[in-house]
Amino acid sequence: MSNITPFIAPRILAIMVNWNGKEFLPASVSSVLNELAPINGQLLLVDNASSDGSVEYIKANFPSVEILQHAENLGGAGGFSAGMRVALTRPEIEYVWLLDNDVIVEKGALGPLIDCLDAHVSAGAVGSQICLYHDRNTVQEIGGEISPWLGALRQNFSCQPRVPAETNPYQVGYLAACSVLIRRSCLAQVGTFADLFVFYDDVEWGLRAKKAGWTLWAVPASVIRHNYSETKPIVPWREYYRKRNRLAMLAVYPPKHGKQLASLVYIVYINYLIYLHCWLKFTPLDQVYILARNDALKGCLGKRSSAIFESYSIDSIKFDALGDKVLIDVGDGAGELLKIVDLISKFNSNLQFFMPKKYAHYLRLFSRSNVRVAIDDVYSSIIIGKSYSFLSLFYAKTIYRVAGSKLEKISVIDCMQEQVIRLAALTASCIVSPWHWFVLQFKYYGKKCL
Repeated sequence: MSNITPFIAPRILAIMVNWNGKEFLPASVSSVLNELAPINGQLLLVDNASSDGSVEYIKANFPSVEILQHAENLGGAGGFSAGMRVALTRPEIEYVWLLDNDVIVEKGALGPLIDCLDAHVSAGAVGSQICLYHDRNTVQEIGGEISPWLGALRQNFSCQPRVPAETNPYQVGYLAACSVLIRRSCLAQVGTFADLFVFYDDVEWGLRAKKAGWTLWAVPASVIRHNYSETKPIVPWREYYRKRNRLAMLAVYPPKHGKQLASLVYIVYINYLIYLHCWLKFTPLDQVYILARNDALKGCLGKRSSAIFESYSIDSIKFDALGDKVLIDVGDGAGELLKIVDLISKFNSNLQFFMPKKYAHYLRLFSRSNVRVAIDDVYSSIIIGKSYSFLSLFYAKTIYRVAGSKLEKISVIDCMQEQVIRLAALTASCIVSPWHWFVLQFKYYGKKCL
């Protein structure tokens, strides 16, 4: 059952999807309404069964906001699609503005988006310059590109200084749905988001729009700030949707040069993760990757319920004395690094942590005075994760590996044995992956979209 509050006819309908995001709503909703007010635009909040009082808060504090309330969590894809369908039933809507609930729209962000659509008749959608929520001068992305060989995503200007507003708009490969303004005629032709629940839903829509002849543009003059998720740690449900959705997307939208080779390489990678996590007992992610691969091969997309999504949580960590200088080379993103730093700092706030130079860009994503970029020096200890640089081991006196909720002391010999297991995992993956790739091609053969 859905409950829609009274509607005021606007030229632009902004759609914000919310799930338990009450803490961000005061700032985000206020900033959006300020942009919409001069043109009599309307904000539709699509709520995915929040339990934190989000809907009650909006009704009490922003009565002009239209609310579409769902009885279950439809994810970002389902929430945006529901809002898009509402927009398409209203002939007066010229533009649809998709927004995340954890953004702040800076003053004057909407005008440049409209101007870009008006200036380019082939433009189906335009996106804002997305900066960090707590650092307005650092960019998350300004549109993105899809690599022509393997279909990997690359965020334009990621972790770089804010791009000047006078920078001209430019065409991109995809737009993140944090702030995307869509032309009505494009939405009517291309349709709503695919049923992917979360992750790659905006990328898939952009590829579908480009296949239909539309262009996508990034507009640096339009700026929003986003609570970027790059600093969130790895959790099973995110890994599942990222792996499953990307594999399905590569099958339907093969990159320009790599073609179906890209999906084969990605299956090899997923199978490698499966063997590696299983043989090194990195549970429950081994089961998560198996589920992601199998669901992609069977075409089972949409929302997925599984007990293994809830069984991986580390809120404390056990360790021996680490010394005063700790090198962290976990190789799994800023979120994993921050998780380790914060957990250990609870017990010893005086430790100084270092990260390899190749991860120096992470420093723009968070503020930690006790984390620095490593220099050529000897460290008291090193903490490694599921991936790391073998050369890093020789810069520390003691080696620790993250193992569940503790740090396990190991030796260089242990690491060498682990490298043999990694090689065996890669070999096994190369053997079994061609069959999985064949099944994938058969499943998605002839499909024009997800």
